[in-house]
Amino acid sequence: MPEPSPYPPPPHPGNRAPPPVYAEGPRVVHVGVPLMASTMPVHYQCPYCGNYIITVTTPVPGILTWMLCTTLFVFGCVLGCCLLPFCVDSLQDVSHSCPVCRNELFRYHRP
Repeated sequence: MPEPSPYPPPPHPGNRAPPPVYAEGPRVVHVGVPLMASTMPVHYQCPYCGNYIITVTTPVPGILTWMLCTTLFVFGCVLGCCLLPFCVDSLQDVSHSCPVCRNELFRYHRP
């Protein structure tokens, strides 16, 4: 009597299982705030228009600017000197925007 084979018998030609179908879904690209956001322009891919760009930076008043203005006002700088933080770019937050579609991408907030 022949010895049984340790392998399963081959499938019959009519009982073949269809080959597996691997469906590839859409690629998801996560675009968020760069890890090293700064006051300087950065290379970035715009999530709105998809272009690889160098951001355009614009100073905008932030919490630090308003806190300094309020502090100066409380301590007696009421003749316009309290508005000085709005004239100094290094005391303001920085808005990064796309030069192509002009959408704001993110803001760098001063610590």
